[in-house]
Amino acid sequence: MTAGPCPICDEVAGRRAAPGGPIYDDGHWLVSHHLGGYTDPGELIVKLRRHAETLADLTAAESAALGPVLRASVAAVEHALRPERVYLASFGERVRHVHFYVLPRTAALPAGHVLSDLYKRVRTVLRGWGLARNPSAAARADMATRIREDDAWTRPRV
Repeated sequence: MTAGPCPICDEVAGRRAAPGGPIYDDGHWLVSHHLGGYTDPGELIVKLRRHAETLADLTAAESAALGPVLRASVAAVEHALRPERVYLASFGERVRHVHFYVLPRTAALPAGHVLSDLYKRVRTVLRGWGLARNPSAAARADMATRIREDDAWTRPRV
């Protein structure tokens, strides 16, 4: 388990709020903007509402809901940002709570995993030092609103 309090459980319980508030909540999965100070507008986290540390612990209902929530998350980010690509990732090392990152790669980020990763790491350091502009919470909240209002959340899929 995560050492100390689980930050995702804190957010699900309302003790921490993401810029723009919840984007989507189906009772199993909560989608909101990433809380990190150096994240860009449109970087989301899809979080399991209850604490579980591995996908093997999902209930049948949570499993059934996951695919549609991930699909809608990616579609809404694609519509709102028009990125080059949208990546999904789940690590669960530092925060052992089932969650997925929805990470848009805009034209401003170089293509390719190594280049993109290096670029983002350098940019984060520069933002931390105040040498590069950090997106404001207001910009992230505005993007959360645009993503929340996208019809990807309600559009039926065939």
